[in-house]
Amino acid sequence: MGVALGLIVALLAVALPAAAAKPSRSERLRIAKEAYERAQRLRASLEGTPEDKRAEKDYLKIINLYLRTYDQAPFANVAADALAATGEMYLEMGQRFGDLYLNKSIETYSQLRKEYPSSRHSDDALFNIAQIYNLHLKDKAKAKESYESFLQSYPRSRHAAKAKEALRAIKLEESKPAPSKVAAAPSGRIQVRNLRYWNAENYTRVVVDLDREVKFQQARISDPDRIFIDLFDTELSTILQGKSFDIDNGLLNRIRVAENRGGVTRVVLEVKDAEDYSVFSLPEPFRLVVDIRGPSTTLARKTPSEEKPREGASASGRALKSASTTPAAPDASRTPMPGPPSVPKPTAAGNHTLSRALGLKVGRIVIDPGHGGHDTGTIGPTGFMEKDLVLDVSRRLGRLLEEQLGAEVIYTREDDTFVPLENRIALANEKQADLFVSIHANYSRDRRVRGVETYYLNFSSDPEVLEVAARENALSQKGVHELQDLVKQISTNEKIAESKELARELVNNLYTELRKNGNGDVRNRGVKQAPFVVLIGGTMPSVLTEISFLSNPEDEKMMKSPSGRQAAAEALFSGVSKYLENINSVANARPSEKNGP
Repeated sequence: MGVALGLIVALLAVALPAAAAKPSRSERLRIAKEAYERAQRLRASLEGTPEDKRAEKDYLKIINLYLRTYDQAPFANVAADALAATGEMYLEMGQRFGDLYLNKSIETYSQLRKEYPSSRHSDDALFNIAQIYNLHLKDKAKAKESYESFLQSYPRSRHAAKAKEALRAIKLEESKPAPSKVAAAPSGRIQVRNLRYWNAENYTRVVVDLDREVKFQQARISDPDRIFIDLFDTELSTILQGKSFDIDNGLLNRIRVAENRGGVTRVVLEVKDAEDYSVFSLPEPFRLVVDIRGPSTTLARKTPSEEKPREGASASGRALKSASTTPAAPDASRTPMPGPPSVPKPTAAGNHTLSRALGLKVGRIVIDPGHGGHDTGTIGPTGFMEKDLVLDVSRRLGRLLEEQLGAEVIYTREDDTFVPLENRIALANEKQADLFVSIHANYSRDRRVRGVETYYLNFSSDPEVLEVAARENALSQKGVHELQDLVKQISTNEKIAESKELARELVNNLYTELRKNGNGDVRNRGVKQAPFVVLIGGTMPSVLTEISFLSNPEDEKMMKSPSGRQAAAEALFSGVSKYLENINSVANARPSEKNGP
């Protein structure tokens, strides 16, 4: 007995300090906020992913973070926000993966109303419960009960008119003499799901995520200066309702979003010192992209030590994917790479572009390794993935540009992460890049096809080109043909001529260098034009290069070897160097040296 008592005392002695070490209220709040912010970032990334690539586990990972927020700090306002977001996520999962998640959404919204009756989400939660019963589970009895409870509890809610309309439809169906199979028609309105922004000193990109394609109009009004976009036949998700966002720097002062009249959502961007703007849409998932540009600051570019990259934040504080900057020579971005006082050469067509006429130089280059994360890109016959190949080649190219040309190099990704397409060129615009090179590997159903090709942004009617664009854009073939809203963005791109010249140098040097590397069957498939999403909106010469056909066994074998990847990087380096020499932007560029694997 004495031994047992001693053991109990010893266990208590161990347990008591552990209990005393329980996190404080402030520490729990900190943990909760970190979990919530991470969930918001992951949700923003998920919403930028094509719907057919969103996995059940991706949703559950985010939901677990929201629930961790609630578990850590149920006393905080952020806990109610987390439960509201969880209800929304379960609802979306229910529409994709089955009724189990619809019922979980109802349970979550009910918990929210019970534990936070005074929360700003409380009326949204009950309305959403009624909508789930009515539109998704088709349980009219429970839908009727929920709508009536909602109108009794929240008669002045912004959802009241919709609730009354739905309730009338249910009662009308009940009054019919015979059972009818005609269900109450849903509102049919398109949901404005989320709003994200990337705000820099002289460039801003705003992305509005929607359920599906929407009609819209935009205009700019002065005093105060603001841009507004009206989205027709839409309604706001609960996460955006009643929200506005104050911004502390860059071209944006504030973002406001509201349903200003029945079925019309207005997004208002209050701007300062904005020179111009453009609006275009991207499909699958459908979203509107607003690009805002300030006055030209080419001569006022900061050095890397002065420049402090800031992640763009979304409507709810979540960050868009940022990219890391590779250290450059101290004055690489203040002073462009030196060049001799000779006249720049004309383009292959014999023309002098405005860039050449003005003697503009290149000092900052953005390298974009395609795909990443869940987006593997092409997978070769033995399983070698495009995302891994192009990341390695991009790093090798970046080192050559830094060491041999003194260029400042910025990567859109430096590891195996997914970056939405629209964010990649947004980074290049934010950093005031002088060149943008997106690196990919090609695919063909015919495994015998080999070769290299490089694209610049323009229209095309070539079915094979459109197939490549469809794959790299993660769009269906139909989606590519429906990019009508991009016509202005593409046709008014002043960098088309320079992009074409850069593409020509890259593909010619790829062909020459890879043949020297012992690949005599490699074919030069030339320079092509296509509507690649990753190039749209760029303010600098921008190209997308396909360095091999990874679907070809010989090309895959070549690119799986370090020497093959080094040869591809050196070929791209030679192409960039030749382009820079032609525009009088680099002097005495040293020939490429073998750096080894």
